[in-house]
Amino acid sequence: MFIVLDLETTGLSAKDDAIIEIALIKINREDFSEVDRFHCFVNPGREIPPLISQITNIFDEDVQDAKRFDQIADEVQDFIEWLPLIGHNIPFDVRFLESHDIDTSKNPYIDTFFLANILCYTEKSLNLWYLCEVFWIQLESAHRAIDDTVATVKLFEALIIKLQEVFKLQAQLIWYYFTSCQDSWVKILRDEYLQKPEKVETFDEILSSFEKILQKNTIVKSDKSTSEEMVDLELFLSEIPDFELRNSQKIMLDKVDKNLSLGGKILIEAPTWIGKTFAYLLPAIKHALAFKEPVHISTSTKALQDQIYYKDLFFLSEHFPRAFSYTKLKWKRNYLWISSFLEFLHSWHISSTSQVSFVLKIFLWSMETEFWELDELQFYGEEFWFLSDVHAWNSFIFDDSNPYKDIEFALKARKRAKNSDIIITNNHILFQDLVSDGSLLWWVKNLVLDEAHSLEDIVTQSLKKVISFDKLQKLLEKIEKKLLKYDIKLEKSSIYKQSILFDSAELFSVVEWEIFSNFKLDTKYKNLLLSEDFFTSHSEVPLLAQKVSENLESFRLDIIWQGEKKAIHFSSEMQEITFFRQFLSEVLLNPDFEKNIYYMSHDDNYGTQIHTTLLRPWEFLKTHLWSKVESVTLTSATLQMEWNFEYIDATLQTQDFEKTVLPSDFDYAQQALLCIPTDLWSVKNNMQKLTEFLGKFFHIVSGRTLVLFTAFFSIKEVYSNLKIELEREKIHLLAQWISGSKHKQIEFFKANPANSIMLWTDTFWEWIDIPGQDLQYLLIHKIPFAVPSDPIFMARSKLYKDSFAQYAIPKSILKLKQWFWRLIRTKKDTWIVVFLDDRIYNTKWWERFLSSFPNDIKIRYTTSDKLLDLLSQNK
Repeated sequence: MFIVLDLETTGLSAKDDAIIEIALIKINREDFSEVDRFHCFVNPGREIPPLISQITNIFDEDVQDAKRFDQIADEVQDFIEWLPLIGHNIPFDVRFLESHDIDTSKNPYIDTFFLANILCYTEKSLNLWYLCEVFWIQLESAHRAIDDTVATVKLFEALIIKLQEVFKLQAQLIWYYFTSCQDSWVKILRDEYLQKPEKVETFDEILSSFEKILQKNTIVKSDKSTSEEMVDLELFLSEIPDFELRNSQKIMLDKVDKNLSLGGKILIEAPTWIGKTFAYLLPAIKHALAFKEPVHISTSTKALQDQIYYKDLFFLSEHFPRAFSYTKLKWKRNYLWISSFLEFLHSWHISSTSQVSFVLKIFLWSMETEFWELDELQFYGEEFWFLSDVHAWNSFIFDDSNPYKDIEFALKARKRAKNSDIIITNNHILFQDLVSDGSLLWWVKNLVLDEAHSLEDIVTQSLKKVISFDKLQKLLEKIEKKLLKYDIKLEKSSIYKQSILFDSAELFSVVEWEIFSNFKLDTKYKNLLLSEDFFTSHSEVPLLAQKVSENLESFRLDIIWQGEKKAIHFSSEMQEITFFRQFLSEVLLNPDFEKNIYYMSHDDNYGTQIHTTLLRPWEFLKTHLWSKVESVTLTSATLQMEWNFEYIDATLQTQDFEKTVLPSDFDYAQQALLCIPTDLWSVKNNMQKLTEFLGKFFHIVSGRTLVLFTAFFSIKEVYSNLKIELEREKIHLLAQWISGSKHKQIEFFKANPANSIMLWTDTFWEWIDIPGQDLQYLLIHKIPFAVPSDPIFMARSKLYKDSFAQYAIPKSILKLKQWFWRLIRTKKDTWIVVFLDDRIYNTKWWERFLSSFPNDIKIRYTTSDKLLDLLSQNK
């Protein structure tokens, strides 16, 4: 028999928090039927935090008459006996049981998360709620112990069935790695539910089979069209059933078509929902077919890239009168590096559950994937560290010395792109590729850049470089492992390693001291702009950087002098050494404050890091892109600032681009209303009054609402105060990070728009499509100014005479415009925007922010009570 369990607790710390509900179900391990159960509330001896009550629906009054855990401990201990424990993310529950004096030393535990991670590798989430949806399991009430436990029983059964199905196809692989795992419970699963193959393959035999499978899929066919027949694009669109060619779409279609044909540079502001994607895709297809040269379409995000590929281009491929080929291409890091993955398998003794799940899902996925992109998978915990060892990050993948070059996924993607008419990429990849060795996009001639308003930020992030002591230490560990593996003896290897680690540790301790001298200890994210004064105060930093760089180079040369046959095994590490040395030279030895931004950071996840990026990204765009391509089209719904292009011209260097502004099809005077309450006090200290207003607002509208905040603590405050009250009226409050994954919240909102309200920040709402009248109310908490202490913002602000007026305000206006335009859907929709920041009406610059909204939108300044009355009347 097995014990399936789940706990609800007052928090996440087994040491400091307490159990408030426990559920144990004893099941038959053969047919998964229930044998017995134990379930009860537990008095934690303290108040339950409001946030926990809102998540679990367990309140102080529910547990006040319950027994303390020490009073039920013997019953729990007797119930679980020595039986294996099953749970979803079971280590969490075991830690709490042990902290409450339950002895689990004789109980092996089985984690359903481990199985799901291997078998459901392409799913967007592996939380219990989501997996129940995947396997059609009814979950009565998530975050209640007994309901979660019942669901986990059914999930375990479903995963075992799926495991056995996969095992039929990949018996050798699964048997080998389940056997190599050091955790005894994995072997329990193996012995209980899998049948040992007649002949068990060795490690080398498994790898040989894997390579053969990949070899079979190396052919990348070319299906490029050779027909020279021209297509009338307007006629084609007019013949699509139920399709209306809008005037703005027709203008854009003609502009892009002309720009591609003649070769030029154009910037088009195209309002939402005029059909701009088709307006640039169709001319791109026409041009590629007519001139036998590809057109690259670059987007802001991988999500939008996939949307264009799977939705828009698929539709056109089904209906366009001529055949055309298309593909999508991502940055090298998005592809599995086969040679490095095989090296990873050789170098590591794969024994932990995290290693086994990582390796098995890579194996299973790589045998089925069509596009070879690692972001088709989801990774968790330690897997991110393993991932850094196996993604294709440097140019060695294309080198003839790479023994696996012909089966490398990045090379397959490159070959497919070379044979395609349309190549969908994203802006991050484009900019990284322009400065990289082993480029995937070296032949770009015709380029369409969508969502061009974000180019400044994307160039900044794409070209950012980072080093840390941990990364350097990990590099040295990889080199040491390979030296042992290939039996290479370097006389001075230990001296090099000790010197590099000692000097780099001292260097980073100086950086860390500087950071902590400027921030309070409890500041979560510490980011500090590195100025010339830093080098004046810490003259030892360049000396230490020089010593680290010299020792790295000596280490590199020592390996090369071992001969080509041995040195080839270290090709990846040699490139990493080169990267570290270049970084040290550019940042700590020869910094150029006129061209670059340098800053330091510290947080709990990444420790202490040093960063650099470009100070003037617009110069990079002009030098590396605008001057190199034959034609370029920039488009977005939000390019003008206060009805002109001066800001975009300055930040993107587009002064010589032809400019076009397309009219919107929407009647804002009839469809939209901007409401500005004038009695909610200053946004800087009105949280209580704001929460009271939001509570009344939510009661009236019930749902179809999104509130955008600029900080998570504001979301938490509103959620904590309103969740319980709204639940009583069956109004669901969905809060970022609190109410589950973004996918889970979106799916719930779409299924229940009339009684669902979302509390999000901009990062959660990015590229979300909520159709029709499902979303009618947008409430904006604060003007989205950049964080003043952000080092990149600080450095760029120094370039302006009046940085607030010339830089801070325009950046926040662009973001506000994006928020508003994402709300717009169809001509039939109506929507209300409520601006909750008093600075929109009582500052000297308030009128500039109103330019974020359409000229003809109705604006109503009113009291909060009158606004609520208006909503009540129209409900």
